[in-house]
Amino acid sequence: MSRFTPIAFGLALPFSLVTQAAWADLTPQDVWGDWRSYMEGMGYEIAASEKAKGDDLTVSDITFSFALPDTDGALSMALGTIDFNQNRDGTVAIVLPDSVPFTMSGTDSAAGGEPFTMTMNFSQTGHAITASGTPDAMTYLYTAQSFAMDMTRMMVGDKELTAQDARINFAGTNLSSTTSMTIGDMRGYDQSGSIDDLSFDVFVKDSEKENAQGAIKGTMGGITFAGQGEIPLEIEQGADMAAMMAGGFDVTGNLGYSSGSSEFDIKDPENGNYVMNTSSAGGDFAFKMGADGLAYDVAQRDLAVAVTMEMMPFPFEIKMAETGFNLATPVSKSDDPQDFALGLTLSDFTMSDIIWGMFDPAATLPRDPATVVLDLTGKVKLLVDWMNPDAAAQLTGSPGEVKELNLAKLLVDAVGAKLEGTGDITFDGAAGGMVPGVGNPVGDVNIALAGGNALLDKLVAMGLLPQDQAMGARMMMGLFAVPGDAPDTLKSKIEFTPEGQIMANGQRLR
Repeated sequence: MSRFTPIAFGLALPFSLVTQAAWADLTPQDVWGDWRSYMEGMGYEIAASEKAKGDDLTVSDITFSFALPDTDGALSMALGTIDFNQNRDGTVAIVLPDSVPFTMSGTDSAAGGEPFTMTMNFSQTGHAITASGTPDAMTYLYTAQSFAMDMTRMMVGDKELTAQDARINFAGTNLSSTTSMTIGDMRGYDQSGSIDDLSFDVFVKDSEKENAQGAIKGTMGGITFAGQGEIPLEIEQGADMAAMMAGGFDVTGNLGYSSGSSEFDIKDPENGNYVMNTSSAGGDFAFKMGADGLAYDVAQRDLAVAVTMEMMPFPFEIKMAETGFNLATPVSKSDDPQDFALGLTLSDFTMSDIIWGMFDPAATLPRDPATVVLDLTGKVKLLVDWMNPDAAAQLTGSPGEVKELNLAKLLVDAVGAKLEGTGDITFDGAAGGMVPGVGNPVGDVNIALAGGNALLDKLVAMGLLPQDQAMGARMMMGLFAVPGDAPDTLKSKIEFTPEGQIMANGQRLR
């Protein structure tokens, strides 16, 4: 028989108090209060009825409304009823309805535009949301076996569009995400998650053109996403992005997927119908937005595109092992030069033999995969906050001054010829002005060409290039380039001096 002694009681009491304190780390009112302050900080007006039952909280008749800037419309969302239930471990279970309808209304921005109302429905199964942490640092765990977003009603003026006029459907499976929120001078967040697969189906019929319509269908698999950043605790309605960034808005995010496909079916009685099918072995999309600048980086793997057009008697098919595009630009006015970047990659580009046969039926040109790569960076001095609409409207000249250009890589490898280039150039804005509005370039560009003469011979033989034009091209290459180390190769070093001179391989051109 066990004995309950005063010593055991003395040990059990503080242990009990500690565990109870842990259970009470987060309350339903804390979670709902954070939701409400977050939405109100984003500029929404919130109406809801709150009813407490013991430690639990039921919030019903929830509506969010937001006046759309520069329009007569508004965005509103009705969530119905949400239960916030206190768990014994100090977490809060958030019970959402299986179906959440919301409505967006406004006026077409075109002159004399009609008012419109669109009702969407978000549904989910096997879903659960749990909040943990403290009022100033919450973590949300969200899972759903399936989810869908469907347009249930669309009104334009006094006309209701049916499913034969327009439809919007999204559906996904096995959604899982973790979101951490912190409250201080700013609201910080850190989110990551995944979706097994996602499908979409969008259709619209042009009411102004008879038999004109467009449909887009597609799927994505193995989706992952993540995002981090800080946003102001309060954002004024209609605030421009420049003001938000000055207030500390700074976010980054990325989206990845392992496979994807899409189908575009456009029917246009005036310009002709066309169908485009695409597929890929996945891709990535990353972005950054803040006072330091705006950046995008997009890439796809094993992209295949097939287009069938009414005006073409055969399909148009292309493939690429890798496609990529990146852009980084400053957004804020500064007296100091800021970094920018521009990049493009088209790797192992191929076309179908039918396309080749249009201009090269004898297969004179090599049909090896082609590659194009551009990697350009530099510095620019912005003269205006170009994301500020008022400042942009008053701009009369160039928004900035280019100070540096750095060509890390230029590669064009196609039809048996290869062009490569690198270079570094600065611009002396105080000097004369070889380049209007920029100033004199100072630096050099190095270019190498292999197979150029052989390509000119093939183009002449095919009848695509007259002999006199080919001769002119050879004379220009002889003026700016010197022979390389291997047969049919040329190289050139173009120098820009501080005195405003231009030199080609040591010979003065200007």
